[in-house]
Amino acid sequence: MHAVAERTVECENPLNIVDGYRFIASDYYMQSISEADLSDFRAFYHSQVSEDPYAPAVRDRGMIKIVFNPFTCDLQLATNQSYFQSYGANDSDGGKVRVFPAICPSLVSNKTFVHILNQDAELMRIYCERQGRTSLNLSVHFIRYKAEQGGASYSSPVWLHLDDEPLVFIHLVELTANALGADNVISGMDNKPTNVLRLVAPFDTLVVDTMKKHAVTPLGSSGGTAYRDVMLINLEADLQQK
Repeated sequence: MHAVAERTVECENPLNIVDGYRFIASDYYMQSISEADLSDFRAFYHSQVSEDPYAPAVRDRGMIKIVFNPFTCDLQLATNQSYFQSYGANDSDGGKVRVFPAICPSLVSNKTFVHILNQDAELMRIYCERQGRTSLNLSVHFIRYKAEQGGASYSSPVWLHLDDEPLVFIHLVELTANALGADNVISGMDNKPTNVLRLVAPFDTLVVDTMKKHAVTPLGSSGGTAYRDVMLINLEADLQQK
């Protein structure tokens, strides 16, 4: 009975893909990724992030945008390589077009990235079927949060929010052992937290849609430099194509 009710809610709101959020454990992605593949992908990731021009002392990042068909898994580089969020989605940096350091186009043929993307395609297909689409604009963000002991690295926006994107995949690439905080928080529209979870293992993943708000707490360090490296795969909304 409960499962039927859940399906009914999803049918009534076509944007309800994961009922606000879904945690996907590392094993789902890592089953086809070797330790050598992971090491190579991390090395590529490290080579592709540099200071965020909009928050240089806070985090590093890189971005590339692609056009993706989740039914055939065909992908190509997008013409538009800038990123836009509405002010309603991001009260820190929304309402303006941002240009981030570019990720090398070789990412689209990277074995590990293609595997991750093809796993994500299952949920993307649900969105496409409901919206009558076959082609999606995706932005891929490498975001490195880095903090020294006593310092903090934080997200933009800083706290609970709804994305413009109807679907976002937050993949952990690496979390150092000295990291403090960096917990994901879920809430209803009343901003009262209902769930807290932590991405720890490689490719532990949080998927969010627009049914609930989400945030990540600032990263701190118990000693030395702490890092939280994530890869976001964002299914962009039409209003973001600026």
